[in-house]
Amino acid sequence: MPKSSAQQRAVVVGAGIAGLASAWWLERAGWDVLVVERAPAFRAGGYMIDFFGPGHEVARRMGLLPALERRRAPISSVTSVDSRGRKRAEISTAAYEAVADGVISLLRGDLAEVVRDDLRAPIRYGTTVSAGSEDGRVAFSDGSTGEFDLVVGADGVHSRVRELVFGPSSSFVRYLGHHTAAFSFRDPELSARIGYRYQMLTAPHRMVGCYAVRDGSMAALMLHRSESPRLPDSPAEALRERFGDLGWVVPELLSVVPEDVYHDEVSQVDVPVWHRGKVVLVGDACGAVSLFAGHGASLAMTGAHVLVEELSAGFDGAFDRYQARLKPAVERTQEFGRRFVGWMAPASAWRISVRDMAFRLSGLPIVRNLIRGSVTPDVDGVLTPA
Repeated sequence: MPKSSAQQRAVVVGAGIAGLASAWWLERAGWDVLVVERAPAFRAGGYMIDFFGPGHEVARRMGLLPALERRRAPISSVTSVDSRGRKRAEISTAAYEAVADGVISLLRGDLAEVVRDDLRAPIRYGTTVSAGSEDGRVAFSDGSTGEFDLVVGADGVHSRVRELVFGPSSSFVRYLGHHTAAFSFRDPELSARIGYRYQMLTAPHRMVGCYAVRDGSMAALMLHRSESPRLPDSPAEALRERFGDLGWVVPELLSVVPEDVYHDEVSQVDVPVWHRGKVVLVGDACGAVSLFAGHGASLAMTGAHVLVEELSAGFDGAFDRYQARLKPAVERTQEFGRRFVGWMAPASAWRISVRDMAFRLSGLPIVRNLIRGSVTPDVDGVLTPA
């Protein structure tokens, strides 16, 4: 290891929330940081997330809460509608915030952008790792090479770093039987009609949700059951085939699905040991909790902070301490996510009715307590006092 922290070099692979937050904390701890990202440019947008829990506290420690508050989406409710757009059930933001203290609803890309805008480290887009080993030697897809004291694999469920150093994805990825797609588009008329409510149409094994974002724009999320994790060659065409029989605003959404729509399997990642040599995994690369759990952004922010906190306490044993603190919370959240499938993608009309009834009764304290246990995993105790 280098003799002084000023000489320590780190490469962070992946410029999502986990990677950007890792780079932020590393550079504040005195590391010389490079971020590489396979996408050709920053990926904005994405789907709406409810950001709270330990990640919210990490954002506070980073001084980013004011910027996140400015990006807050003024969502007033979550509304279940029928095929004609009529309200079936609704849970108000006030009732939801009673379940999830301090929640900020915003686009996933907005959270990443706020962290990126406060980052000094360079980001090399259109680049990923083509070869690498646990000794910190890395070859990049642009033909360059480097030797690093730390390699952070923050490149998601389909992590290239994990594949190179830990083994094939098939050893670590648990498919949850669904595919998801998310996209945004500009339509002032539809945006005004939907308003700042998360509205969703649910059919057995299928869900379509949409909401106004800002400046006349819309964001949409689609989820459906699939026996195979294999992704279609044409995601836009596959979505039109899968959801084409649904009513409400679904035909309008399907008419504007971009060909490069974000479309992926819904999976969890379980890596027994998150580090090897100078390589360590963060975020979805080692512990994806899935869309069903809905706390991946919070855990990504938390993992980045815990990792660098342990590194700053002493490199020897830091990776073990990091994993020991975070992995139990990840495992609890993953288990919760598997239970939550029945809420987000009910398998029958009866289950949809039961969920909607819980929405209608959400104002009652006893129901709020039941919802809290159904939608909020236990992640307490991960952070040390500030």
